[in-house]
Amino acid sequence: MSSSLDGRSVVITRSITQNESLRRLLEARGADVVEVPLIAIAEPDDEGRERDEVLQRFHEFDWIVVTSPNGAERVAPFISAAGAAGDSPRFPLFAAVGDATARTLGTAVTLIAQPARAEVLAEQFPEGSGTVLLVQGNLADDSLAKAISEKGWSLTQVVAYRTVQLRPTPEMMGPALQADVLLLASGSAVSAWFESFGTSTPSVVVALGPSTAKVAAALGVDLSAVADEQSLESLVETTERLLDAE
Repeated sequence: MSSSLDGRSVVITRSITQNESLRRLLEARGADVVEVPLIAIAEPDDEGRERDEVLQRFHEFDWIVVTSPNGAERVAPFISAAGAAGDSPRFPLFAAVGDATARTLGTAVTLIAQPARAEVLAEQFPEGSGTVLLVQGNLADDSLAKAISEKGWSLTQVVAYRTVQLRPTPEMMGPALQADVLLLASGSAVSAWFESFGTSTPSVVVALGPSTAKVAAALGVDLSAVADEQSLESLVETTERLLDAE
């Protein structure tokens, strides 16, 4: 079955280590993928010492809340090690923002926010009086932490990773602006695009989720559409529908 993406050039801006899934989705539809990594995922400023110290005693918490696959990737080894050792006195309950985060944790997840947004998890999280560990990146705002605390929980927060903006090379900039479509999968990517290109974009720009759209609006980056659901599949399908309507 043909796709409206067939033969179109599409810019993707995710971290080079995270581009594979999106690239495959696009190439399966015949798109010519233009990779312009605008963000990278790095260790926290303390090289992860605080994160690892807290996660070594993760069993002390009643809940662990993880908001992204990047955070889940850093939690998962501690879960796996405790399971293999069989000496953890108990496992906490887990909550995740979206299916991708839940899958990456590699354990049973009690609460999965759908659609995959932190504000949805904030609404769904139960009231209680125990302890919660919130695992996020360095750019996360305090809205989820505040919501959990207001529901009675004693909260510990840890920065699991750091998002770093990258500058595209001069050789990347021309093809990026001449492409047919730009896909923006995070607010960080929007900010990094704006730092390098200003408000100049390809003619079709599709964002992943309302938080990404909010950053675009604040910076004056015009969007053609926002994906219906916060998933890469929805990002691609929304783009197809938009191009079909041209």
